[in-house]
Amino acid sequence: PESDKDRWINEEDERGGEGAEKEGERSSDEGFMGMTPLLQAHHAMEKMEEFVHKVWEGRWRVIPHDVLPDWLKDNDFLLHGHRPPMPSFRACFKSIFRIHTETANIWTHLLGCLFFPLPGPHVHVQTQHVFRGSVQEKVVIGMFFLGAVLCLSFSWLFHTVYCGTTVGIAFLIMGSFPCFIYLMVCVLVSVTSPVCCCVLQVCLWVLGLSGVVPTLHFVISEGLIKATAIGQIGWLLLMAILYITGACLYAARIPERFFPGKCDIWFHSHQLFHILVVAGAFVHFHGVCNLQEFRYTVGAGCADDGAP
Repeated sequence: PESDKDRWINEEDERGGEGAEKEGERSSDEGFMGMTPLLQAHHAMEKMEEFVHKVWEGRWRVIPHDVLPDWLKDNDFLLHGHRPPMPSFRACFKSIFRIHTETANIWTHLLGCLFFPLPGPHVHVQTQHVFRGSVQEKVVIGMFFLGAVLCLSFSWLFHTVYCGTTVGIAFLIMGSFPCFIYLMVCVLVSVTSPVCCCVLQVCLWVLGLSGVVPTLHFVISEGLIKATAIGQIGWLLLMAILYITGACLYAARIPERFFPGKCDIWFHSHQLFHILVVAGAFVHFHGVCNLQEFRYTVGAGCADDGAP
């Protein structure tokens, strides 16, 4: 059992500790009161910021749509499961491993960005033959890969830290155009705010649909059968259907428009848009590979390749 002497010593130690703590608080308060009002406000803001960082980085909870700040309100039909504003980049990247409305948006394009370059060696060394294309033609295919990877990279980074996804969409579209030029090489030789968002979407649609012009020119000049067999128009059409379907679903907010609150975490329009974009990019790549193989096996390149 504890003796009276030991109990007295412990009580004195506790009193001493409390006295030292109170003395420290008193000196801190005196130092704080000695500051100018401006320094006091700055000191209080630093303490508050430190507290907020510790709380949010330690553990945060998803919040409903009506609690979000205006700059984070993008889809009125996703009612629950939103990620709150993050206080730092570290907190944003840690949120990748939490479940919220942006989780699938991040991972669909993050995985697409990681796996899309894997078929790259197939461009240079085919399974049936060694690709004999020139450096220029390899650059054309490489530009498509670069555009796709940049698009997916900007997209998942945007959904992680909230910046710049539409730039990536433009990169993917522009990276796809050299393949249309590649398609036309033989023919050419032989022939010799919400409002701001709407404007941006229209510009991207017009930029993407402008690829219809060289496609129609090839179909008209070579015929539909030859264009389908040689030009892989079928794969390009499927790619366009995937991209357009995804864009329409995203613009119309389908399916969450018809099931508010039911698609907050999984299968809302932005996720479906992401999935269809990745699928469309792989379809486009498959069509280009078929076109490439036809040129250097069945088609034996352009008709005038051996001409002086």
